[in-house]
Amino acid sequence: MFEIWQALLLVQGQLTESHQHLTASPSFTSRVVSIVTQISLPLETPEAQARYLNTISELWMVMKNVFTTTWLPSPAERILASLLKKQFDLSNETVKIHWSRFCAELISVGIPTLMHVLHTKTLSPGQEGMEVTRGLWAVLAKNSAGAGVPEDNWMNLVQLLAMPIGLVD
Repeated sequence: MFEIWQALLLVQGQLTESHQHLTASPSFTSRVVSIVTQISLPLETPEAQARYLNTISELWMVMKNVFTTTWLPSPAERILASLLKKQFDLSNETVKIHWSRFCAELISVGIPTLMHVLHTKTLSPGQEGMEVTRGLWAVLAKNSAGAGVPEDNWMNLVQLLAMPIGLVD
């Protein structure tokens, strides 16, 4: 299945000016994101949730291998937004590991509005939403650790570090 996915992406990809990586038109980008986010598997059991996360993670890894790094943030943001709307049993260690790894993969390409998404989620009520936000914050913090903070981005780091204060019951 993943080889077919890669072949479909390669056929529609367009070479960048340096001829080293591929990019895609906005309409094709929307179709690709739609395919990934609309995969419909029952998520009733932790095993099914882990299988779902593994499947879309593999699709993402193919996308990451095919396209240029400048193309990836927009699809990553939309896939992450879709993922955060689904309910996962993060108390199950296997699900939590798959969820954390996939979120880290999406975050690693640089999602410009991620801090806003996290801040908005901290304002939304509900224990389950709070657990997801804590998990996402932890993934973001681990992903940022040791990466260095550019001078023009220090306010984002301050916001990230202050966020858990809003998550305390």
